[in-house]
Amino acid sequence: MKKIVVISFAAIVALNAASIDEAFVDGKVSGQIRAAYVSQNNKVDTDTYGTSIGGILKYETDSWNDIKLGVGAYLSQKLNFATGDFDEGKANSDLFGDDTKSYAYIGEGYIDYSANDIAVRIGRQLIDIPFADADDIRMHPNTFEAAIATYKGIDETTLVGGYITRWAGYDSGNDISKFKKLAPESNGATVAGIMNESIENLELQGWYYGIDKLANIFYADASYTIAFDETNELEFVGQFARFSEKNYSNVDGNIYGIGVNLNIGMLTLGTAYNEAFNSSGKHISSGFGNGPYVVDTDEVNLDDFEDVKAYQLNAQLDMEDVGLKDVTLIASYTNFKSAPTNMKVDEIDLIAMYRITEALNAEVNYVIVNDKNSNTSEDGLYNGGYDRFLVRMNYNF
Repeated sequence: MKKIVVISFAAIVALNAASIDEAFVDGKVSGQIRAAYVSQNNKVDTDTYGTSIGGILKYETDSWNDIKLGVGAYLSQKLNFATGDFDEGKANSDLFGDDTKSYAYIGEGYIDYSANDIAVRIGRQLIDIPFADADDIRMHPNTFEAAIATYKGIDETTLVGGYITRWAGYDSGNDISKFKKLAPESNGATVAGIMNESIENLELQGWYYGIDKLANIFYADASYTIAFDETNELEFVGQFARFSEKNYSNVDGNIYGIGVNLNIGMLTLGTAYNEAFNSSGKHISSGFGNGPYVVDTDEVNLDDFEDVKAYQLNAQLDMEDVGLKDVTLIASYTNFKSAPTNMKVDEIDLIAMYRITEALNAEVNYVIVNDKNSNTSEDGLYNGGYDRFLVRMNYNF
């Protein structure tokens, strides 16, 4: 049973600064220093590599009348001596802005109001909901210009609503440091969602996204867990999404997904399957980020193809029981197929994570994309396939 904490009105008042001056003086600085190296060996294109050091420096005021202000600077500085030459096509652009240049921008800048069961945040902010998520896989997470409200006044239920206008980050397209529209000519997206955990071991959520000039999205999923004991459990996941296109965007169709995860002590084994159904020339979408699908990979996207089918096998190993504390190993194999576009692609993801201290951690990620159609030109979406190696070091403060 969850522990319920009751805070009196007097306690809530005590949490607020006495004046706006005190709120700024008592504010907190936090952030992250990150160094990253990425290299990609292409079967057709020129091989590329790049290295950057940067991170996030954030300041947030103390609460005054239940209001806080926050601002976060995002920086990526290219290390030229460890980055390929741009003119020769050897510079990897994953860690940089346009033309593989260093960048700095205000990734977060918001006003936040939180009182009792209501929270409202307006401005540039991190969001992690289906079809709009941080997806922190390179130098910085995706952030969004939005107004998001959350209400938790109903037992075991959370309501979310808001409006998103623009975004920046690795998934946002060209020049990741620039905030841009969610879709060309789009004014933004209306968001409404409900999450419920009132039934023991069962988590439910449903969402609606009205994306101007792109599509309406209806999404729902359910997760049910059977716990055998403290370290062993079985989880079942099911999901469905419906896309209705606007302005001939071609984002239209349905997608279904099922997944099963078995945790046995230090080992977790999983399998997942997604299948989309589209009319000719249509496709589904991952939204703005990595997407909510049970088939989850680092490179290949389910929204690249019509009538896509994908299955995945994955394993995760917590090495603490064999003397390697804070080391986690992850491996997955994923197969993608699309009959209308004659596409067959495999992806293998190998990940090792090491939490060196509470503040310092490292990650090594190796991805293999195999183009099973044997493309031998740069015209193919995956250019005949490639291998990508990524290493990141993070220090949080």
